[in-house]
Order: sequence, then C-alpha cells, then structure tokens
Amino acid sequence: MLAHFFEPDARLHQSWLDTMKAKIDAENSDFVIIHMQETGGKKFAECSKQVPVLIERLRESLPQFSTMRAYADLEYESIEYTALGMVVFIRSSLLPNVYQFNFASHNYEPVKATGELVMSGLEKHKFIVKQKFPKHFWPAIKWGRKGYMQTRWKIKNKVFDFVNAHLFHDESNLALIHENPQLYSQNRKRALDFVLEELANLENGSAPLHFIFGDLNFRLDASSFLNKLTVRAAAHSLNDQEQTGSIGEGLEAPNNNLSPHPDLLRRTVSAIEFRRPSATEAIDGCVLRIEKKRFDYFNHAKLLDDWKSYLEDDKEATNFKQLHEIPINFPPTYPWSEDPEDSEALMKTRAPAWCDRVLMNNAAFEFIRGGGPTYESFGRETCTGDHKPVALSFSTRRPL
Repeated sequence: MLAHFFEPDARLHQSWLDTMKAKIDAENSDFVIIHMQETGGKKFAECSKQVPVLIERLRESLPQFSTMRAYADLEYESIEYTALGMVVFIRSSLLPNVYQFNFASHNYEPVKATGELVMSGLEKHKFIVKQKFPKHFWPAIKWGRKGYMQTRWKIKNKVFDFVNAHLFHDESNLALIHENPQLYSQNRKRALDFVLEELANLENGSAPLHFIFGDLNFRLDASSFLNKLTVRAAAHSLNDQEQTGSIGEGLEAPNNNLSPHPDLLRRTVSAIEFRRPSATEAIDGCVLRIEKKRFDYFNHAKLLDDWKSYLEDDKEATNFKQLHEIPINFPPTYPWSEDPEDSEALMKTRAPAWCDRVLMNNAAFEFIRGGGPTYESFGRETCTGDHKPVALSFSTRRPL
C-alpha cells in the first residue's frame, strides 16, 4: 500500500527499495510477484511520473532476474482508474517453464527474457484483468479507486492466479461505535465476493491456484477490541462545541450535552473518551479517545507491544469460508508512522489492524503447505509508509 509513499520529495523511495531488495535477496526465489495499491499516491497527478522510475530502479537492483513484467494503472483521468500495480521478476533458469495467460485468446504464451512495463490501456490488455468495483457497492460516497487486478501464470503444469485487491477502508472510527459495527466489513465482503465470482467465471476449464493479496483493509472486531482496552472505563461522548486535544497534552473533562436521539447523536458526536474514575493510569483518567480519524490510546507503545493480546479480534477473514490463510505471527501492518525518524511506532489515526493479507483458495492452500511456507511482515525497522509490506514465500521444488 503506497498511498503516502509517493510524495514530491520522494524521501521514502530509497528505504523502500532497500527493504524490497533485502527481502527478495534473502528469499532467493525464482519467481517473485509484488502487488502495490495506490500507485502514484494521494498526489497522483503530480507523483505518478515517479512510478516507472521506481520500478526501473528496483529492476536494476535485482540483476539475478532476467525477466520483468510490470503493470501500473496510472491513467488517473480515466473513470476506470484503480491505481493498482504489480511487478513480476523471473530467473532465467525458470523461464522455459513459465507461461503467461492471454485473456483475449485464452491461450498460454511463452515469456521472453525482456523487461516490460505497461502503464496505459490496461482495461483491454491481453495479459491483465482489471476492474473497479461497481459504484452501487458504496452508493453514499464518491466513487473511489478501489478494485482488483488479475494475472494468470502457468509454471510447468500448475496454474496460478495472482489477484491484487484493494478493498474499502473504514471511513470513520466513530461510525463503528454509533452506527452499524459491520458497516464497512459488509462492503468489503461484497467486493471480495465479487472478485471470487469473477475468478470463477474466468477459470477457463482449469482449476487455478488462487492467491488474493493486497490491502484488504480488514479491521478488528471493534466491540471485542475496545472492551480489552477500556476495562473499568466509562464512555463519554463529546459534541463539536466541546474541547478537543491529545491525551498526551491533557484533556479537560467536558460536559455531556447530547440528546439520546440516534439521528442527533450521529450529527453531533465529534469524539468519544473512555475514562477511568482514577487518574493513576492515564492523564486526567482518559484511557482512550476516538474521533473520526483519530485513535489516541494513553500508552501507544504498549498497544503495539501487546499485539498478540488482540490478534484474536482479527476475525474478518472468517467471513470467507472458501479462503484460507497461513496463521498470522506478526504485528499489525497498519497504521505505521510515516516519519522516517519514528518509523517503528504506530500513528494515532486508526486502531491497529492487519490490513495487508495473502488469502488463497483450498487448492492453493494445500499446495503451499507442502512447500514450507513462511508468512510475515517485513521492513519494520525502516519507513515504508503507513503500511508494512507482507510476504508469503514457499517452495515448489517437488513434482508440479
């Protein structure tokens, strides 16, 4: 996820390149595929031109690979713009056994030892399926860039579908408390179900190994997670007229003047504070303050250190019974500091979450289990933006 990675000063590029190169070199893989979301960043009109430069720099840093295929959706003025990107690196030793699926002719084509980057016309490109999610999935807000991109590869006699998905995010922290707690997860389920249906329609008589990986924006079960953080604390709602600030700066105890009517509640609540009667554990007794785009816990370092205690609240993947995942054994991948001087801390914008995932169908899951899979986040010591990348690696060195 590269939303805050592409900036005019390009200050995070070198650390990202170093992190990716170190990981790829360490794995010593023959076939590497990288999925990226928000390619070009939030300032895409200004920063999309950085994308081909970055991809070329990555390619130059990995001379062990003879072949590169890269696709980046940079046509930001198009109604079908998704900002998705993917890069594939293949070693020459594996290349004779690799074929890429042509979605136009429905045939597999041999891959030549060249470096290719495609940045336009992806809607009609023969090697790519790219779709933005239908507008009716989220009718109440501006139609965004969320969607998916698919490539298909045959390595010897096994067919691999690699799908880059970027699902809907949580627009408001407060909505999870005052409205429908499943509001955003239901939309993510609708979107990912759509992807799975499209994959089934494109199986073309084969039974591919499906790998769906990207920023799936999965979030914690809000009720269970908040109960853990706010033991012995009472919730107090604040309206727009009441004082705001940071827990670290100290907060005055405001009056609660809210009407109990739910419509008025949604209109006026600007923050919720969870306070304990004693001030011994937090400044002014405030344990947690939640605003639309702020999640301010009194001990944010502890929140990160204790991630195993709330991993059980990561339940959203269970909404997809047909998909599997290697057990998670790494800290939340979001929201990490975007400050290179403070890259090992979480930001106080959202609750921590495992947004960046690799899911797979049953055939893929059974296949990789025999190949000693590893599933981990990386780049924790360097600033790679507000998301930490996640990698799944496995061996196919057995009869395919």
